[in-house]
Amino acid sequence: MKASKPWVRCICGGVLILALAAGAPVHAAEAIPSGVDLWATAAGRTHTSFESNPIPAGFFCEGSKPFTGRIAFRGEPLKAEPAGSLDGADTIVHRLDNAAFDSKGEAVTRIQFLALSLASVKPIDTGCGLYNVQARLDGTQPTTDMKIVHTAANGGSYVAPLALNVRLIFTPVNGDPAGRRTLSLTRNVTLGPSSSAVWTYASAPRYKGRILVDTDGDGQPDTLLPKASNFAAGIAPAASGQAVTVTSCTMGTNATTCPPGYCLHQACHCNATQSTWNPYDPGTGCTYLHCLWVCVRSTGGAATSGGGSGDSLVATPVCAEATQF
Repeated sequence: MKASKPWVRCICGGVLILALAAGAPVHAAEAIPSGVDLWATAAGRTHTSFESNPIPAGFFCEGSKPFTGRIAFRGEPLKAEPAGSLDGADTIVHRLDNAAFDSKGEAVTRIQFLALSLASVKPIDTGCGLYNVQARLDGTQPTTDMKIVHTAANGGSYVAPLALNVRLIFTPVNGDPAGRRTLSLTRNVTLGPSSSAVWTYASAPRYKGRILVDTDGDGQPDTLLPKASNFAAGIAPAASGQAVTVTSCTMGTNATTCPPGYCLHQACHCNATQSTWNPYDPGTGCTYLHCLWVCVRSTGGAATSGGGSGDSLVATPVCAEATQF
């Protein structure tokens, strides 16, 4: 997802992953058709900073000073029809091409943001009162290349830098419609790939039937999703070599759970210098930081994991020590 300044959010696909069983990759792999990947954002971990590119003076009210602060975001479930059919996903990335693996076990597809629904964790103080902030996609989105690597019988890893154009909507907490302000970010936000992003072949589709989703941020579902594919991003392959059932992996605004035997980790994308970016860092030096929840193999036990301050806690297995691919 190049090195520019990113948002922070978390997806169901691992930053930490269990080392897979030894053995050569299987190159005669099943092709991956075009489709969409559903993600859930980690509350408070995704942010954007205006320190180097302030919101101009006078934007919020006459005489308001330039805004140079940082806004932390959480995911807001996308509006879909039927309601609840996307299990609370707040971000959708579209894989535009069918991806066939070559003799090296590698495949490439173009990707493009299809939908985004984020909200500020708390109101921001502008000097003209408190404002809630929403983030939505703005117009036609750029495309980037996603390289998918087949490293296990039923999955592997991928490298996917992201690029997106974002619209921020500022609404006064007092609800005064006259105070509504919209800021369009015309620049391209570029996010470097997260560390060791993972995928598995799905043994069950993430969604079924005819589903419409809101892609322009007006609250009205407007775009028909393609048929769910055999690709499940953000879930590490099972050590057994069997496909992972993903229907029990529920993603939501307040909590995210994984299939039995898996636990949550955050995979973060930053636009700082990619060669020095540590995906486990809370975002130091990132103008934009985007972290997504991912599911990785566990060794059992119990621990608690939540989306951030004020979010409910969910019991999840304890993860084993993990290594990179």
